[in-house]
Amino acid sequence: MEKNQTVNCVNIAYIFKTSLGSINGSWTEGNVSTVKKITLPNGTQLPYVSGQSIKYQIRKAWKEMGLGDLLSEVKQAEKKAGVDFTSGEPNLYLDDDLLGYMIASSGENRRRTAVVRTSAAIGLFPFRNDRDLGTKSKEQTGGDVSAGGNIFETEIYYNYFRVNILVELDRLGVFQDFELAKANKGKVQSLAPQEKRERLIYFMRALSHIWGGGKQSRLLTDMSPKFLAITFQNTKSPIFLETLTVSQNEELNTKSINEVLKGNSGIIKKQFLGFQSGIFKNDDEISLLPEIMNIQSTFDNTIEYINNELFQQ
Repeated sequence: MEKNQTVNCVNIAYIFKTSLGSINGSWTEGNVSTVKKITLPNGTQLPYVSGQSIKYQIRKAWKEMGLGDLLSEVKQAEKKAGVDFTSGEPNLYLDDDLLGYMIASSGENRRRTAVVRTSAAIGLFPFRNDRDLGTKSKEQTGGDVSAGGNIFETEIYYNYFRVNILVELDRLGVFQDFELAKANKGKVQSLAPQEKRERLIYFMRALSHIWGGGKQSRLLTDMSPKFLAITFQNTKSPIFLETLTVSQNEELNTKSINEVLKGNSGIIKKQFLGFQSGIFKNDDEISLLPEIMNIQSTFDNTIEYINNELFQQ
């Protein structure tokens, strides 16, 4: 049987580093703001950043890029306890197309599964119960300064996080009737190839400068890639999902990366690798990975490939 040669997805895997952060909060316990964590079979806890939080940062990045006109209006739910929703017009709006939506209101009940599938960003090292101590000062309000302000604590960490994103290219800019408003069913055409390319490039540019999360006013956090692997594939598979690791000596595991690339060579049609020097302790070893370059060049070459090779009629 002839193999499928059409690129139908792009897989993006990367590692980012936090020297001191508290990106994604969980429940507050007393006066302690906790971070989200997952517990391993041996009882070790790893911090993580939810996929929902990552998508929120992507949407925020689009706004900061000046793309507000391409983003869907967020509407308030009819019921007080309901969930806010967007316009649900993927033919018109970048975020409705790539990030999906769910609308459940009077006369409308439709959804679009996200074209951009996002894993949580999983911390590679255990949570060590570090905390940042703060006070709500009374100095400016004339209170009893000597007594101090209200004390609060925030869970923090030094960590590396890995994340995997799979973009379904065969669904980008392609719409089904069940995803559309009743008035638009049967009337909305798929986007033109150039529009599809533009939307994918906007996504890549958002990832290249993504930052954010909780406590940014005092714990500014950079979530942009420090190691990056982008593979255009003819089979939808998050090939790096459980692969990217960093040793306790802060060395990137290049052996596992090579194994993934070689083991999936049959489905990878094009690959781009990049890293930021000075982050990991084994730069010399990382530089031996195939055709690896710096992070910005990786994004630039990816965008060039998108413009020249993808969505050709």
